[in-house]
Amino acid sequence: MSSIAHDSAAGSAKPLIFVLTLGEEQAQLTFQESHASFLNELFERATVWHAKTTEKAFTLFTQCSDPHAIFVADGGIARARCEVISRRLVQYAASGGIVVFGGGFAASSHENLEKIMKQTWDLPWNFGSYQRTTLSLNSQAISSTLESKLPASYSLTALYVYGMQPCEAWYLPTECSIVEDHVPGPGPVADFNESPIIFARYGSGHVGYIGDVKPENGTILAMLAMLGLLTE
Repeated sequence: MSSIAHDSAAGSAKPLIFVLTLGEEQAQLTFQESHASFLNELFERATVWHAKTTEKAFTLFTQCSDPHAIFVADGGIARARCEVISRRLVQYAASGGIVVFGGGFAASSHENLEKIMKQTWDLPWNFGSYQRTTLSLNSQAISSTLESKLPASYSLTALYVYGMQPCEAWYLPTECSIVEDHVPGPGPVADFNESPIIFARYGSGHVGYIGDVKPENGTILAMLAMLGLLTE
């Protein structure tokens, strides 16, 4: 992706999505490589404006203060120099916007994750297990229309979160779920209230979290759905 990608030909027809990658260059490259399939779908369905620096992020908000959604793709948003942008994201979501933390965000340090979710966003979420297991779609968290577009269950490796409301977790383990890959080894699921796919109300808008940093196909669909792009 270029620093700011404009799809002028389809700009009026497609929703506008901001993608923020404000971390180190290696983190940005890793995101583009690991999320190539997601990015292909994103560019197909939306007009994408991309910022790799704080200055570019300011430019995006200057050009458009109310995009369709914003995707935060790494932990660079926790840097001190990104504080103003981080606060702007909170205001945007509270006023009706959609902010989704995905990409390589969950691979950030625990300190940075806590800083963003606890200090900046004041969310009651806590970071829990990192494991691979098969999760099932939580029909209480999504509409019947969206339910038909997402996989009923799939296996993924992710950083899980607990402390959210049950209606905010799109996917949850069931009694049939087992930990398929974990240190020191596979075994039964310990907490059925953890989820790596969360989408919650925030003021008049929404905030989403994706803990799968090497996204499975089901995760790609979930990200597109959170961004309001899973319409076909």
